[in-house]
Formats: sequence, structure tokens, C-alpha cells
Amino acid sequence: MKKRTYSTVDVEQIDLLPILRLLTVGCIVAVDVAKTKFVAAIATAAGQVVRLVRFEHPRQTLLFLRFLDALRDAKLEPRVAMEPTGTYGDALRYQCHQRGVAVHMVSPKHTHDIAEVLDGVPSMHDPKASAVIAFLASVRPTKAWMPDSDAKRDVRALLDQRAPLAKTIALHHGLLEGMLARHWPELGAFIDVHQQRSWMPFLLAYTGPQAVAAEPEAAAETLHSASRAQLAPQRIAKIVDSARTTVGVPMTENEQARLRSSVAHIAGETAEMDAVDTKIAAVVRKDPVMSQLAAVVGPVCAASIVGQIGSPCDFKTPRALEKAMGLNLKERSSGEKKGQLSITKRGSPEVRQLLYLAALRLLQADETVASWYRARSAYRSGKPVKLKAVVAVMRKLARALWHVARGETFDAKKLFDVRRLDLKSLSNETNEASRPDGQKKPRPFVRKSAPQEPPKKRSIAQQTA
Repeated sequence: MKKRTYSTVDVEQIDLLPILRLLTVGCIVAVDVAKTKFVAAIATAAGQVVRLVRFEHPRQTLLFLRFLDALRDAKLEPRVAMEPTGTYGDALRYQCHQRGVAVHMVSPKHTHDIAEVLDGVPSMHDPKASAVIAFLASVRPTKAWMPDSDAKRDVRALLDQRAPLAKTIALHHGLLEGMLARHWPELGAFIDVHQQRSWMPFLLAYTGPQAVAAEPEAAAETLHSASRAQLAPQRIAKIVDSARTTVGVPMTENEQARLRSSVAHIAGETAEMDAVDTKIAAVVRKDPVMSQLAAVVGPVCAASIVGQIGSPCDFKTPRALEKAMGLNLKERSSGEKKGQLSITKRGSPEVRQLLYLAALRLLQADETVASWYRARSAYRSGKPVKLKAVVAVMRKLARALWHVARGETFDAKKLFDVRRLDLKSLSNETNEASRPDGQKKPRPFVRKSAPQEPPKKRSIAQQTA
């Protein structure tokens, strides 16, 4: 290795002729993307770096683009390679595409893993990162980048508008639960603040149990109007009475203001998120693929899958879609040490979160899915590991969406071998477990062996699921 291996030259001082002499057939331009300080490695088609160029974005970006034009005019067919690091590289990718220069994406995980392989040193910096990207672009297949359609960009814009609202609502819900646990713990027994909305105008008008106890009749009327007569008068009477007999800590004036502020944030941003969800539902209805997905997982989840990952029709197999969602399994074992299986969690976490909620809804709505879920060993092992059984349902649901996007009707029975499920006995066990007397405990579920006759021919959807 020569000294100063990763020395760079400013794009304004670059000499083109020596570079053209070293490049014969094709070249790779590997760009390490940052906020302002970009570094590009000019390499041969075999990945050998001949020059490292630095430029400041966006002040010197046009000079770098002219350099790419010169390489293209010299019939070298430059291929730009970079990592998908947020939005900092979007402008450069767009300008390269407009000039007819091919843009390819390299996995950031591959760049991280191969850092020490390149030069024997585990360090990583911008010039070395660009050299690593050039090497990977020459030895591994890369994914060609194409600009998103206007429809997909509109969907992502709505999702980006919705995401901070959901996070803020969850934050204030946590603050609200803490305050109610301290000052009015009895309210949670009558109203679920996550599922109901009648408490919002009620707590805005009467902040805390002291205000309710001071005007019980007016508070009861406000709660009746806010619930649109859905709350029974007996429950309203119990809520008002609990304010008078609460064991909570009396609220100070500033604590009442804090409670009112959290309720106002939840009410206002919930209404704003409802408006965004309405727009998302309208966009989903117009798209044939998203509308089919929405019938299974809901419009927001369908829009998130297409907007964040891409249409399931663009993936060759159901497992490819599962991998893009980060639901494929990984294992770390060595010798006699057997590692546990876990999902990779690659890709968009928002998609996995919405798919998780869709799986929970499916468990409540479909008895076949619920029976298979209860039959899982992870479910029977105890509450801490029930999440593994839910993730197993998510993985099957993700594969099913690949077929749904292609026009097949969703049927939960195609996801499982229903011959191995005793749906009747499982339903009886669930009913016995929910008995109020609690005397008869549910029996442990034992899988029945498959019938001895040869199994019937399964469809393609069942085989891939």
C-alpha cells in the first residue's frame, strides 16, 4: 500500500486527461453521500480506484455533473454507485438520471461488513467508503435506481405527514395515563382512552376529578353529549361518582393546565390524523393493487407497503417481499452453541408496525388464524414469548399479500394446514378459559397427526405460503 492511499483532490482542480488514460472500457463512479461534503471514487470497471474526488454539495455539484458528462462523452459509460442514505443523495441521483447516467444502489450493510476486507484496517471514513462502494459495485450485482412515480411520491408524502402525528399522539397518551393514574385512577375502569374519544371534550371542559365533583350534573350532561348517547347512564353516573370518591392525589392549578394541554394535543392531532387517513383512503381506492391489499390489512398499511417498500407485484417471490419487510429469519450459531432465530428487521419499521397491528386484527376476526396462533408452542410457553407467535402470523400474512396483489382472494385457510387444527376443540377451550367461575382450566392443545391418506394437491398459493 502506498502512502496517502485515500488522498482526495478538489473537483475544481481535477485533471481529466490522466484519468481518461487509465480508464479503457467503462468506469464506476462511487459516491459517498453526506449532507454537504461528498467524496467520489473514480474506478475502473474492475473496481480499481484511479482518483478520489471531493466536492461540496450543492455549491460544486454542477462541476461534478460536468465531469460525469465528460466521462460519458468519452464513451466510458460511467455508472454511478451510492448508498440509499436518506434524502441527501436524492438530488444527485435525479440529476444523474436526467443526464442519462445509470445510477445503482449498494447495500450499506455490505459496505460496513467489508470495511476491513479492503485494506485490513477496520476504520471507515468518507474516502475509504467511496472506495468500498466502488469495489462492491464491481463484484456484486447492484440494484438499478429509478425515480419514483408521482403517485408513489404522493402516498409517501401523506405517510410522512401522518407519522409525526401518530408519534405525538402516543407520547401524550403516555403522559395522560401517568397523570390519570396519579390523580384519577378510577377513570380507567370505565373509559379506554386509547379506543374511545368521548373523554376528550369531557376532560377539556372539566379538567380532573375536582372539577367534575364541583359540577356533577353539568359534567354528566357533557359526557353524555360527547359520547353521542353511546355511554349508558349508569356508567356516566359511576364516572361522576368516582370523581367525588377518588383516592387520587388532588390536582394543583398547574397540574390541571398540564392535563388540559395533553388532552388538547391528543384531540387536535387525532382530528388532523383522521383527515390524513381520509386522504390516504381516497388514494388507495384509486389504485388497483393498494385497494386489494387494503381489503386485508387496511388502507394505511396498504399505502405504507407500496409507498415505503414498493408494490408486491414488483417482487418475484413471496419470500422476496417478506425479506424486503425485514421479516425473514436470521441465526447465529457456532459449534455447540445454537443461536435463536429472529427476524432481521431490515427495511421500514413503520411497515412492520402497521403489519403487526393488522395481524392482531386478523387474530380477532378469523377463527382459523386464532386457532393456529393458540396452537403455537410460543403461545403456550407464556406471555413474554407470545410475540413470537404474532410475528409468525405476520410472516404468513406478508407472503399472502404477494398473492393478493396479483388478484387472488384472501383466504386464511390457505396459510395453514387446517387438517392439523382442531378448530372445534380449540373454540371450546377458549370458551372454558373465559368462564367467570374460573374452575375449569383449558386443556393443553395436542396436535393431531395428519391423516394417513395421501394429501390433496395444494395450490401454488398454499405451497408458497
